[in-house]
Amino acid sequence: MNLFKTKLLVLIIILLSFNGFLNSEEVAEKNLTPLDGELLLPEGYNNTAEEKKCITVCSQWGEDCILNINPSATGAGTSRKCRRVCKSFAEACY
Repeated sequence: MNLFKTKLLVLIIILLSFNGFLNSEEVAEKNLTPLDGELLLPEGYNNTAEEKKCITVCSQWGEDCILNINPSATGAGTSRKCRRVCKSFAEACY
């Protein structure tokens, strides 16, 4: 009975090793990196107008700045504070 258990254990280890080898090839094929900005859709995805999803994105960035006039003893009385803001929006659909 002990010999049967040992053979069974060895057989299970061999089968699991073989299964891991097969899966490693599938993983290597799936690790394709897309180019920057390229949208990858799943296979069989029907890209019709009613299935598209749209979002609002910023199409042009700019800055809004505020000039602070702050008299001080050091003589550096002005400072400028700026923040990044969206100047125009667009709709992107995928």
